[in-house]
Amino acid sequence: KTMGKGGPKKAKQKTAAPVAAASSSAAGGAFRSRAVGAVLLAAFAIGLQALLSSNAPSAEVPPPPPPRGPPPACPADWPACPRTAGVDWAAADAAEAESDLSPAALSEGLRGCNATALLSPQRVPGMHAICILPPPAGEERAAATLVVYDSMRRAEGGREGGRVVSLLLPARLSDASHVAAAVLRRLGVRPRPRTPSGQYQPAALFTDRGVRVVSVEGLLSLASGSGAGTGHYGGGAARALLLEGGQWLWPPVEVGHAHELTDLVAPGVVTRVVTLSLKPLVVEVENFLDGGENGHIIERAKPHMAKSGVALKDADKGKAAKEFRTSSQYFLPTTRDPTLEKIDRRVSWLTRIPISHAEYIQVLKYNHLEHYSAHHDYFDPAAYASNQQMLRSVEHGAKNRLATVFFYLNSLVGEGEAPESGGGQTNFPRAATAAYPDGGPPVHDYFDCSRGLSVYPQEGKIIIFYSMLPNGEMDDYSLHGGCDVLFSNATKWSANFWLWNKPYHFVDPARRRATKELTEEWI
Repeated sequence: KTMGKGGPKKAKQKTAAPVAAASSSAAGGAFRSRAVGAVLLAAFAIGLQALLSSNAPSAEVPPPPPPRGPPPACPADWPACPRTAGVDWAAADAAEAESDLSPAALSEGLRGCNATALLSPQRVPGMHAICILPPPAGEERAAATLVVYDSMRRAEGGREGGRVVSLLLPARLSDASHVAAAVLRRLGVRPRPRTPSGQYQPAALFTDRGVRVVSVEGLLSLASGSGAGTGHYGGGAARALLLEGGQWLWPPVEVGHAHELTDLVAPGVVTRVVTLSLKPLVVEVENFLDGGENGHIIERAKPHMAKSGVALKDADKGKAAKEFRTSSQYFLPTTRDPTLEKIDRRVSWLTRIPISHAEYIQVLKYNHLEHYSAHHDYFDPAAYASNQQMLRSVEHGAKNRLATVFFYLNSLVGEGEAPESGGGQTNFPRAATAAYPDGGPPVHDYFDCSRGLSVYPQEGKIIIFYSMLPNGEMDDYSLHGGCDVLFSNATKWSANFWLWNKPYHFVDPARRRATKELTEEWI
């Protein structure tokens, strides 16, 4: 009451009481002490109530519901299993032990899934094809059966195929990352530890067209048919891929294989993503840019071109950039340019990597006999051990350039002329060939363009080559160089996007919109 309206008046009335009480007995003093204590206790209670009220959730944001179902149960050999209320991993393991999950028993579903169509004659480290099948009949402890083709390797030419392992997904599972953890457990793959400045990307699931799968509901929708066009092939079976590095790479299958994408370049137009090499992974897309886009990039960059630089490794400190690279370059921002923003979006949808992970376009100009010696696009922390800024920027190896999307903005030869007569090719000296099916030997002459795989300039064509393997490790076989332009009066114009495995810092409103559009397709 002393804190309410009229409180001061009542407080004054109480101050008059001691005149009469001064001559009262000791009991009166005790009474006054108890009264003061009651007032202080009331004030403390009101203050505590106000404090608690300020931290309480608002009516518009109800508290999360209590967990449903029994507490999570982990198998004895997997004490670190993902712990989600109601998910019984031990029961799923028991159901596996009681079921026949052999390929022979699942043959009908495996034919419907047809994951073997994505397998390769060579091992693809960190990429695994998955068939999603119904659980065994009457089995209530499981939501689905998964059949996993380890490292995408098929049997061919006397070589054994990769392992095939099967597992049951426990009922009530919701997070697709927990599915990835269960698959990696079966494959015996351990999570990579943190680096001094970062964490490696967690493994991720994708449809066979590169749509990221973030929920078990989305994964199971493929097999039910509601995910048609993204991995569903009828008969209650579907296929997906697990990539240990957490980002999408196109499954190579074999040299000459084509993934077909509709409506990427223009409505109704089919774009073919054709495999040129498995080691390193290089794919080609013709007519990705039209003549107007090629010319627009050149004209925007032309006034700003300057001699190219390089990020020198520890072993190369003190050397001039021209010892490695004699081209000219300009980093062309894609901001506030509708043509470049459209290309941004197209690159993101082709690679299935958010454009938030990209640097700006590097535009390149090579005149007669200009070149760039063979190099890697990734930054090897071991080669930059004395450069602390570089080590921090790549998080000591956890963050790096994943893919290069390389544009050929003009051709050097006319129709009917041999492309090699003009030079200017992109050369991969360690690419697998008939002579070296498992990849070429180490390189000693970094200017030699006669070995491995060469891709020649063709206006509007692009190639994508991956500097990292699907498991998130650097691919030493991705070594590549820009070869001499041979015609004395010719200029080669090209450009590239570097896409990282984690978000980069060149983000503007248009790139945020494009990233949001891509991520809204995730299931």
